[in-house]
Parts: sequence; C-alpha cells; structure tokens
Amino acid sequence: MDISRFHSLIVSIHVIGVIVFVVAHAVSAVVVLLVWRERNTETLRRLLNLSRWSLLVALVGLAAWFLGGLLAGFSGNWWTTGRYWIWAAVVLAVVLIGVMTPMGRIYLNRVREAVGVDPNTGKVDSSKQVDPAAVDAAVKSGQPLLLAVLGFGGLAILYWLMVAKPF
Repeated sequence: MDISRFHSLIVSIHVIGVIVFVVAHAVSAVVVLLVWRERNTETLRRLLNLSRWSLLVALVGLAAWFLGGLLAGFSGNWWTTGRYWIWAAVVLAVVLIGVMTPMGRIYLNRVREAVGVDPNTGKVDSSKQVDPAAVDAAVKSGQPLLLAVLGFGGLAILYWLMVAKPF
C-alpha cells in the first residue's frame, strides 16, 4: 500500500492534533499562571481540577500530533531524503516534553498536596488541615514564566521547522 496517497489526510490529522494539543494545553498553561497568584484553597482546587481535565484532552491532541507527524514523515518521504529538519523537530518535541512535563507536573502536584488534593486521583482529602504557609510555599515554588517561555519558544521553533524546512 502506497502511504503517500494519503499524505494530505495524514498532514491534516497532524495539524488537527497540534491545534487540539495547543488549545487544551493552553488551558493548563493559564492555570499554572493563575495558580502562581492564587492563595484561596477552593479556587486552587478548582484550577487544579481544570488543569487535570485539560491535560487529558491535550494528551489526545499530542497523540494525533506526534503519530500524524511521524506518518507524514513517511508519506512525504522526509525521513530518508537527507533533510534533517524533521529529525530536529522530533528531537525538539521530545526534549520539550521531557523538560516541561516534569516541571509543570511536579509544581502542580506540590500545590495539590498543599491544598489536600491527591496528585494521582484528584480527590480532595476533606480531613486534611490546609496550612496557608505550606500553600504559599508550594505556590511560590514554581517557575511558570520559564515554562511559558519554553512552551511558546519551542512551538515557534517547531512551526518554523515545519514551514521553512531549512535543512
């Protein structure tokens, strides 16, 4: 079967995956920025729950983005043509995911624990006494601006690689 016949469809799936990922992930990115300024326990719990759900949608988009991109590389014969932009894009995407996921997850999980939310299940432990000093310390422990710069910068470079195909 000649996969190149489906190149346009595959690229469309890839682009739709990117859009779903970026939109859903933007919700979580905004949550990180809002959490950084928030101290009210109930508001933090709501924001953290919103982030959890948006990231589930973002994972679906990421799967379509990544698998669609890999298949588009085959259907467009980019993997073996001596053009390295596609390899650079894959490496950059993996590095960004590998760096940003732990940074964001560890930070939000610290805040979850401080406000009595189980990081694994998202369930609130109503018996936990919330310590405002611990909440403040957890909230201040993150680096949301660094995450934003990495995310926007990484997406800009990925976009440039996809459009310009520079090398």
